[in-house]
Amino acid sequence: MKRSEIKRRPLADTTLASLEPEATAYRELDGDGLYFRVKPNGTKSWELRYKKPDGKWSWHGLGGYSDLSGAMAREKAREAKRLVASGTDPVQHKVAQREAKEAASANTFAAAAEYWFQRKAQDGRAANTLRLMRGYLGNDVLPALGDKLLTEITRRDCADLQERIEARGALNTGDKIRVALRQIFSQAIARGLCENNPASELGAIAAPTPKAKQYPHLLEPELPAFLQALRRSTSLAGAMDGQPARCCALCRVD
Repeated sequence: MKRSEIKRRPLADTTLASLEPEATAYRELDGDGLYFRVKPNGTKSWELRYKKPDGKWSWHGLGGYSDLSGAMAREKAREAKRLVASGTDPVQHKVAQREAKEAASANTFAAAAEYWFQRKAQDGRAANTLRLMRGYLGNDVLPALGDKLLTEITRRDCADLQERIEARGALNTGDKIRVALRQIFSQAIARGLCENNPASELGAIAAPTPKAKQYPHLLEPELPAFLQALRRSTSLAGAMDGQPARCCALCRVD
Protein backbone atom coordinates (compact mmCIF):
# COMPACT_ATOMS: atom_id res chain seq x y z
CA MET A 1 0.00 0.00 0.00
CA LYS A 2 1.06 3.58 -0.51
CA ARG A 3 1.65 5.78 2.49
CA SER A 4 -0.96 8.23 1.22
CA GLU A 5 -3.52 5.50 1.97
CA ILE A 6 -2.70 5.30 5.70
CA LYS A 7 -5.92 5.83 7.65
CA ARG A 8 -4.93 5.67 11.31
CA ARG A 9 -2.09 5.73 13.80
CA PRO A 10 -0.55 3.90 15.55
CA LEU A 11 0.12 1.98 12.38
CA ALA A 12 -1.75 -1.28 12.02
CA ASP A 13 0.15 -4.52 11.50
CA THR A 14 -1.35 -4.85 8.01
CA THR A 15 -0.09 -1.36 7.18
CA LEU A 16 3.42 -2.14 8.42
CA ALA A 17 3.60 -5.27 6.28
CA SER A 18 2.18 -3.72 3.10
CA LEU A 19 3.78 -0.25 2.95
CA GLU A 20 5.55 0.09 -0.39
CA PRO A 21 9.03 1.57 -0.88
CA GLU A 22 9.55 4.78 -2.83
CA ALA A 23 12.43 6.30 -4.76
CA THR A 24 13.84 7.77 -1.55
CA ALA A 25 13.65 6.61 2.05
CA TYR A 26 10.77 7.97 4.09
CA ARG A 27 9.46 7.85 7.65
CA GLU A 28 5.87 7.53 8.79
CA LEU A 29 4.89 8.61 12.29
CA ASP A 30 3.51 5.81 14.42
CA GLY A 31 2.95 8.09 17.41
CA ASP A 32 4.70 9.88 20.29
CA GLY A 33 8.04 10.29 18.50
CA LEU A 34 8.17 6.74 17.11
CA TYR A 35 8.62 6.45 13.33
CA PHE A 36 8.46 3.61 10.85
CA ARG A 37 11.14 3.95 8.16
CA VAL A 38 11.01 2.41 4.68
CA LYS A 39 14.06 2.39 2.39
CA PRO A 40 13.98 2.20 -1.42
CA ASN A 41 15.16 -1.43 -1.32
CA GLY A 42 12.18 -2.35 0.85
CA THR A 43 14.05 -2.60 4.15
CA LYS A 44 11.87 -1.45 7.07
CA SER A 45 12.89 -0.36 10.56
CA TRP A 46 11.86 1.61 13.64
CA GLU A 47 13.37 4.90 14.80
CA LEU A 48 12.68 7.14 17.77
CA ARG A 49 13.11 10.90 17.56
CA TYR A 50 14.26 12.21 20.92
CA LYS A 51 15.94 15.21 22.50
CA LYS A 52 19.44 14.55 23.86
CA PRO A 53 20.53 15.84 27.28
CA ASP A 54 22.24 18.79 25.53
CA GLY A 55 18.88 19.81 24.05
CA LYS A 56 19.59 18.71 20.46
CA TRP A 57 17.23 16.42 18.56
CA SER A 58 18.49 13.06 17.35
CA TRP A 59 17.39 9.64 16.06
CA HIS A 60 17.65 6.32 17.90
CA GLY A 61 17.36 3.13 15.84
CA LEU A 62 15.27 0.56 17.70
CA GLY A 63 15.50 -2.38 15.29
CA GLY A 64 14.28 -3.80 12.03
CA TYR A 65 10.85 -4.92 10.97
CA SER A 66 9.54 -7.63 11.05
CA ASP A 67 11.87 -8.86 13.78
CA LEU A 68 10.51 -5.97 15.83
CA SER A 69 6.73 -5.83 15.65
CA GLY A 70 4.72 -2.68 16.24
CA ALA A 71 3.95 -3.63 19.85
CA MET A 72 7.58 -4.48 20.57
CA ALA A 73 8.82 -1.25 18.98
CA ARG A 74 6.42 0.83 21.09
CA GLU A 75 7.66 -0.87 24.27
CA LYS A 76 11.28 -0.23 23.33
CA ALA A 77 10.40 3.39 22.60
CA ARG A 78 8.89 3.71 26.08
CA GLU A 79 12.07 2.27 27.61
CA ALA A 80 14.21 4.75 25.65
CA LYS A 81 12.03 7.64 26.79
CA ARG A 82 12.50 6.60 30.40
CA LEU A 83 16.25 6.83 29.87
CA VAL A 84 15.86 10.26 28.30
CA ALA A 85 13.72 11.38 31.25
CA SER A 86 16.51 10.32 33.63
CA GLY A 87 19.09 12.31 31.68
CA THR A 88 20.63 9.37 29.79
CA ASP A 89 21.17 9.40 26.05
CA PRO A 90 19.66 6.09 24.81
CA VAL A 91 22.14 5.87 21.93
CA GLN A 92 25.11 6.20 24.27
CA HIS A 93 23.46 3.74 26.64
CA LYS A 94 23.15 1.21 23.79
CA VAL A 95 26.81 1.69 22.84
CA ALA A 96 27.90 1.20 26.45
CA GLN A 97 25.86 -2.00 26.71
CA ARG A 98 27.39 -3.38 23.51
CA GLU A 99 30.92 -2.56 24.67
CA ALA A 100 30.28 -4.20 28.03
CA LYS A 101 28.99 -7.32 26.29
CA GLU A 102 32.03 -7.42 24.00
CA ALA A 103 34.36 -7.00 26.96
CA ALA A 104 32.60 -9.80 28.80
CA SER A 105 32.83 -12.16 25.81
CA ALA A 106 36.55 -11.41 25.52
CA ASN A 107 36.94 -12.44 29.16
CA THR A 108 35.42 -15.90 28.72
CA PHE A 109 37.37 -19.09 29.20
CA ALA A 110 36.81 -19.92 25.51
CA ALA A 111 38.62 -16.74 24.46
CA ALA A 112 41.50 -17.45 26.85
CA ALA A 113 41.75 -21.05 25.62
CA GLU A 114 41.92 -19.87 22.01
CA TYR A 115 44.70 -17.44 22.93
CA TRP A 116 46.60 -20.32 24.57
CA PHE A 117 46.10 -22.57 21.53
CA GLN A 118 47.29 -19.92 19.08
CA ARG A 119 50.42 -19.37 21.16
CA LYS A 120 51.10 -23.11 20.98
CA ALA A 121 50.64 -23.03 17.22
CA GLN A 122 53.08 -20.12 16.92
CA ASP A 123 55.66 -22.11 18.91
CA GLY A 124 55.90 -24.51 16.01
CA ARG A 125 54.10 -27.51 17.49
CA ALA A 126 53.62 -30.46 15.17
CA ALA A 127 50.32 -30.59 13.29
CA ASN A 128 49.33 -33.85 14.99
CA THR A 129 50.01 -32.36 18.43
CA LEU A 130 47.87 -29.33 17.62
CA ARG A 131 45.12 -31.62 16.37
CA LEU A 132 45.15 -33.52 19.66
CA MET A 133 45.09 -30.25 21.63
CA ARG A 134 42.14 -28.97 19.62
CA GLY A 135 40.42 -32.30 20.18
CA TYR A 136 40.51 -32.35 23.96
CA LEU A 137 39.63 -28.67 24.11
CA GLY A 138 36.59 -29.18 21.91
CA ASN A 139 35.49 -32.53 23.36
CA ASP A 140 35.98 -31.97 27.08
CA VAL A 141 37.10 -28.52 28.18
CA LEU A 142 35.04 -26.00 26.21
CA PRO A 143 31.67 -27.76 26.67
CA ALA A 144 32.22 -27.52 30.44
CA LEU A 145 33.93 -24.13 30.83
CA GLY A 146 33.89 -22.30 27.49
CA ASP A 147 30.98 -19.90 28.09
CA LYS A 148 31.95 -19.05 31.65
CA LEU A 149 33.78 -15.85 32.56
CA LEU A 150 37.31 -16.50 33.77
CA THR A 151 36.51 -14.76 37.03
CA GLU A 152 33.51 -17.01 37.66
CA ILE A 153 35.23 -20.40 37.22
CA THR A 154 35.81 -22.10 40.56
CA ARG A 155 38.09 -24.87 41.77
CA ARG A 156 35.01 -27.04 41.99
CA ASP A 157 34.31 -26.47 38.28
CA CYS A 158 37.82 -27.65 37.41
CA ALA A 159 37.64 -30.61 39.79
CA ASP A 160 34.29 -31.70 38.33
CA LEU A 161 35.78 -31.62 34.84
CA GLN A 162 38.74 -33.74 35.95
CA GLU A 163 36.48 -36.25 37.70
CA ARG A 164 34.32 -36.70 34.59
CA ILE A 165 37.37 -37.42 32.46
CA GLU A 166 38.80 -39.87 35.00
CA ALA A 167 35.44 -41.62 35.35
CA ARG A 168 35.67 -42.85 31.76
CA GLY A 169 39.23 -44.03 32.31
CA ALA A 170 40.92 -41.36 30.16
CA LEU A 171 43.73 -40.75 32.64
CA ASN A 172 46.33 -39.66 30.09
CA THR A 173 43.84 -37.16 28.63
CA GLY A 174 43.12 -35.91 32.15
CA ASP A 175 46.84 -35.30 32.69
CA LYS A 176 47.12 -33.26 29.47
CA ILE A 177 44.02 -31.25 30.32
CA ARG A 178 45.35 -30.41 33.80
CA VAL A 179 48.48 -28.97 32.21
CA ALA A 180 46.43 -27.01 29.67
CA LEU A 181 44.10 -25.57 32.33
CA ARG A 182 46.99 -24.40 34.49
CA GLN A 183 48.66 -22.74 31.52
CA ILE A 184 45.48 -21.08 30.26
CA PHE A 185 44.75 -19.52 33.64
CA SER A 186 48.40 -18.53 34.15
CA GLN A 187 48.35 -16.67 30.85
CA ALA A 188 45.07 -15.01 31.77
CA ILE A 189 46.54 -13.83 35.09
CA ALA A 190 49.58 -12.42 33.29
CA ARG A 191 47.27 -10.57 30.90
CA GLY A 192 45.25 -9.08 33.75
CA LEU A 193 42.07 -10.98 32.91
CA CYS A 194 41.73 -12.74 36.27
CA GLU A 195 43.55 -12.95 39.59
CA ASN A 196 43.44 -16.65 40.53
CA ASN A 197 44.24 -20.01 38.97
CA PRO A 198 41.48 -22.44 40.01
CA ALA A 199 43.30 -25.32 38.27
CA SER A 200 46.55 -24.91 40.17
CA GLU A 201 46.02 -27.77 42.67
CA LEU A 202 44.26 -30.36 40.53
CA GLY A 203 47.28 -32.64 40.64
CA ALA A 204 46.73 -33.18 44.37
CA ILE A 205 43.47 -35.07 43.72
CA ALA A 206 44.24 -36.57 40.32
CA ALA A 207 44.21 -40.32 39.82
CA PRO A 208 47.75 -41.60 39.06
CA THR A 209 48.39 -42.06 35.38
CA PRO A 210 49.38 -45.60 34.40
CA LYS A 211 53.11 -46.20 34.07
CA ALA A 212 54.36 -47.08 30.63
CA LYS A 213 54.81 -50.85 30.25
CA GLN A 214 58.28 -51.83 29.16
CA TYR A 215 58.50 -54.64 26.62
CA PRO A 216 60.91 -57.53 27.49
CA HIS A 217 64.36 -56.88 26.10
CA LEU A 218 67.95 -58.08 26.32
CA LEU A 219 70.99 -56.03 27.08
CA GLU A 220 74.01 -56.55 24.84
CA PRO A 221 76.06 -58.52 27.45
CA GLU A 222 73.14 -60.96 27.76
CA LEU A 223 73.02 -61.86 24.05
CA PRO A 224 75.71 -64.64 23.96
CA ALA A 225 74.00 -66.67 26.70
CA PHE A 226 70.60 -66.16 25.02
CA LEU A 227 71.94 -67.37 21.67
CA GLN A 228 73.56 -70.44 23.24
CA ALA A 229 70.32 -71.31 24.99
CA LEU A 230 68.38 -70.80 21.77
CA ARG A 231 70.82 -73.11 19.91
CA ARG A 232 70.43 -75.84 22.48
CA SER A 233 66.64 -75.48 22.48
CA THR A 234 66.45 -75.69 18.69
CA SER A 235 68.81 -78.66 18.52
CA LEU A 236 66.85 -80.51 21.17
CA ALA A 237 63.55 -79.91 19.38
CA GLY A 238 64.98 -81.25 16.11
CA ALA A 239 66.34 -84.39 17.75
CA MET A 240 63.01 -85.13 19.37
CA ASP A 241 61.31 -84.93 15.99
CA GLY A 242 63.87 -87.27 14.39
CA GLN A 243 64.97 -84.43 12.13
CA PRO A 244 68.43 -82.97 11.67
CA ALA A 245 68.99 -80.12 14.02
CA ARG A 246 68.40 -76.73 12.45
CA CYS A 247 69.05 -73.32 13.82
CA CYS A 248 68.28 -69.74 12.94
CA ALA A 249 70.80 -67.35 11.47
CA LEU A 250 71.21 -65.62 14.82
CA CYS A 251 72.62 -68.84 16.31
CA ARG A 252 75.36 -69.18 13.73
CA VAL A 253 77.92 -67.53 15.91
CA ASP A 254 81.58 -68.12 15.07
